[in-house]
Amino acid sequence: MNNRKKYLFVFLAAAAAAVFLWWAYFAPAGKRFRLYDRVRETEVFSVPVKAGDQLRLEIEHSFEHIPWYEYYTVTEDDQFNLDAIAVAGYGAGIPAEMDVPTRIEDGMVWMEEINSVFPNFKWITSATYMKSLTLNGEIVFDFRSLPDASRILGEIINVRGNLTSV
Repeated sequence: MNNRKKYLFVFLAAAAAAVFLWWAYFAPAGKRFRLYDRVRETEVFSVPVKAGDQLRLEIEHSFEHIPWYEYYTVTEDDQFNLDAIAVAGYGAGIPAEMDVPTRIEDGMVWMEEINSVFPNFKWITSATYMKSLTLNGEIVFDFRSLPDASRILGEIINVRGNLTSV
């Protein structure tokens, strides 16, 4: 092999390695919804998301002991739009006079078209009353798996690197 071919081969091999390293560790690899323990400074859960995905938070009201559901849509700018709340009645701490369409169906009071936007969630969890997180109809996380009173941040993050986004 003459010198020119050797240099070309080395150049192409180096270029291929550089492209691979960029793809593996630096290329945009999508967005993830993650739950982050703010005290322990660790990620406790992560799942891919995109604009338009639907999240549902299931809670049991701590005083009334009735089901409470919150429905969110992931927005184009990586925030959470509160679309609706469904609660099995009115009681302490339940918004009773929201100026939104309200209906009763199957024993649940539905408040819809709320359109309140949240950049992230900051929760202090309850091993008793905070139940599950559903993404597009599939339960993806059970908050009861966390220690009681965990300080959790729910947020959308941009992931870089196709080999780093487990």
